[in-house]
Amino acid sequence: MINANFRKLVLGRAVGNAGDSIYMIAMNWFILQLTNSALWIGIMNVAIVLPGVLLFLFGDSIDRHSKRRLLVAVEFSQLVIVVMLIGLVALHIKLPGIYVGLVFVAALFGSLAYPIQDTLVPLLVEPDQLVQAQADMSIAYKGTDYVFNALSGFLISLCSVLGVLIMDAATFVVTVATFRRIKLAEPRQQHTREKSLYLNQILVGFKIISTDPLLRLLTFASVVMHFFFGGLNTYVVLFGRHFGGSIYYGILESMSAVGILLGMTVVYRQLKKLTVRQSYLIGNFGRALFMILTVVSYNQF
Repeated sequence: MINANFRKLVLGRAVGNAGDSIYMIAMNWFILQLTNSALWIGIMNVAIVLPGVLLFLFGDSIDRHSKRRLLVAVEFSQLVIVVMLIGLVALHIKLPGIYVGLVFVAALFGSLAYPIQDTLVPLLVEPDQLVQAQADMSIAYKGTDYVFNALSGFLISLCSVLGVLIMDAATFVVTVATFRRIKLAEPRQQHTREKSLYLNQILVGFKIISTDPLLRLLTFASVVMHFFFGGLNTYVVLFGRHFGGSIYYGILESMSAVGILLGMTVVYRQLKKLTVRQSYLIGNFGRALFMILTVVSYNQF
């Protein structure tokens, strides 16, 4: 790989992302066992996804502080929260709201790791190496995400949610230790900008969307589609239980991983030959068609 420090960043990202995937899958399954409620699974998934929507609020803070120290801090914070989850599960605490709250905080720290790493990459590699570096980071991120989403269901069936969370804590220990070993002379940080100026910069994107009819339509359509498609995260857990347990949950996550990887490679290469309008329509029609087939076949197969 490009250099020793960048290798540490990629390794830490891969192990840390495995940790993210493990506790998310494990806590979904645990909440189902605890509450037997699709509503609580939905709330848990909101807690997992919502922090990603809030990342634009932290850009200024990331710019003003040491990236390496921030990265170590957010991974260590996730470790602390996973240890707290281990304690609660071990003590058989049956308050789902506490678990949801802790997962939300853990997901917030986990989401912050990605923009911090993106700002670190240009400091670790030469400008002509950025494309390769981003490709390596993408593999470390997406590859481990899909693989460990799939493996977590199998691990739960082998050693219980508590055992999986203990493994998860170990991944964050490795991640913190790896990121601490990155040697980097970061440039002197700039003084904080005026808060009003930063808020104005945040609002620029919203202003552009609000003044462009096509962007308004695409944004609204995307929100609606992601809202309903996000419900699949809830039902996949219920499907897994219906079919026989967490191992089937793992199989369903495996199929989702395979589908995403094929979509990002084989299908994408074919659709990019078409116009944006055509590929957008075909992609969404395909998604709708197979969702309908899932609904129709559920009771029979």
